[in-house]
Amino acid sequence: MAPVHDKQLTERGRRTRDNLLHAASVVFARQGFLDTKITDITTEAGTANGSFYNYFDSKEDIFRAAIAQVNGRMFEVAASRLPEGASPYERIEAATRRYVEGYKADAGMIMILEQVATFSPEFKAMRRETRTMFRARTERGIRRWQEAGVIDPALPAQVAADALTSMVSNFCYMWLVFDEDYDTETVVTTLSRMWAQALGLPVPD
Repeated sequence: MAPVHDKQLTERGRRTRDNLLHAASVVFARQGFLDTKITDITTEAGTANGSFYNYFDSKEDIFRAAIAQVNGRMFEVAASRLPEGASPYERIEAATRRYVEGYKADAGMIMILEQVATFSPEFKAMRRETRTMFRARTERGIRRWQEAGVIDPALPAQVAADALTSMVSNFCYMWLVFDEDYDTETVVTTLSRMWAQALGLPVPD
């Protein structure tokens, strides 16, 4: 039986699908992708094994959907909500704080995606898409500041954006996945100051 598309689901069906997705995220983060079986997910969700296939084709299919949810949450969390007059540093600090909060909430699934991306071309592409999404947002910000005369116009915006997003994402991976003992406020302040100083922006005393 082919899975039911999201638009065709009843309210009860959506709840069941969401419950399976939540259960999958819990189990993948706990056991890893390779050691997770569909029966582990349905047991965690408290649903019948057969009902899984009403919503997903396979373990890979539900993992793909779960990662899409993670990406959506992180992109939404990272969206700027500061007033028009906020300084570049205030925007950098706010974006860093929101990214760290989003990463902390989904560190388990992000860790599994990093692992699966090493042997699955499909999930490697998905990991690249996630990275590109955040890099593109950073690059747009850098270009706006260049156009405003705030930072060096000769700086290659895409390379700078790639380097800065790598700094933050890789630090968060090592910190949160490998359980390094850092205070969140210290992390946010340090990463924000390094980001701003790398672009030649003023930072608070």
